[in-house]
Amino acid sequence: MALIEWTDDLSVGIEIADIHHKKLVSMINALHNAIIKGYSKKVMENILSALSVYTQKHFEYEEKLFETYNYPEYKEHKRQHDNLKKQVLEFNEEFNAGNTMLSIKLLDFLKSWLIQHIVKSDKKYAAFLNEKGVK
Repeated sequence: MALIEWTDDLSVGIEIADIHHKKLVSMINALHNAIIKGYSKKVMENILSALSVYTQKHFEYEEKLFETYNYPEYKEHKRQHDNLKKQVLEFNEEFNAGNTMLSIKLLDFLKSWLIQHIVKSDKKYAAFLNEKGVK
């Protein structure tokens, strides 16, 4: 069973952002599956690393839109991105050093963060950017 089910409620109405969000959901679900099935540390390391890289790519995409269209809440939104990147980097370093095990607790955090971020923050920028013609 998937940890996160994509629903239309998560759509922000911007095609590329939705594609990115679906990919992030898929990657978190893959990590969840790897933990549940007891995959090797190397497999989980690879998924976590790919998730980190893809998250960075997605944030760069959003932030470029914010700059292009002068999104008024750009600084606050970027601060949220920066905080998550910092948390994920710290966790990655601990995990790679062998000091932390991947856990359902981490997945619950990622799930909650992603869903809350989409619903509360991304939908705000979506409405703004939709008015500017971004679909």
